[in-house]
Amino acid sequence: MSHRLLLPSFLFVLAACAAPGGAPPAPVVDEAAIRSEIEAREREWSAAYLAGDAAGVANLYTEDGAQVEASGEWRRGREAIAAGMKAQLDTLNVTAREDVPEEVIVAGDYVVEIGRYSTTATSKTDNKSADGAGRYMVVWRKDADGIWRLHRDIGSEAPKPKM
Repeated sequence: MSHRLLLPSFLFVLAACAAPGGAPPAPVVDEAAIRSEIEAREREWSAAYLAGDAAGVANLYTEDGAQVEASGEWRRGREAIAAGMKAQLDTLNVTAREDVPEEVIVAGDYVVEIGRYSTTATSKTDNKSADGAGRYMVVWRKDADGIWRLHRDIGSEAPKPKM
């Protein structure tokens, strides 16, 4: 084979190898399934809270998870979250808890959830109503084990919406 034929053949193969094939297609995300998973995890959170299980609540967070307290201070890590939840639950008899997701925004291994919550409770010291309601925003992270866990959690008191 002559060099005249070999060079064009070589250049053609080289060009074919170097040509961009385009980015691989983005994976299909089943947002309804993810929302369902997040709502199930919210029910687990509420069940642990209703049971007065501070450690159970904290175990729903990532190892480096964090809550922002009403004072604006952080509770960082499961141990601090459990301690803060225990302090709260030691003062309350909680009889109902509801979380209502309004938006669930999927972004890869993270989900932003925005919603409303309400709690029916009485004080353990004087048996007076300690009901609460408000809005929350949670950043969920899918951990290496494939489980969605709360990564960042912030809430603020707000009146229940009028129905």
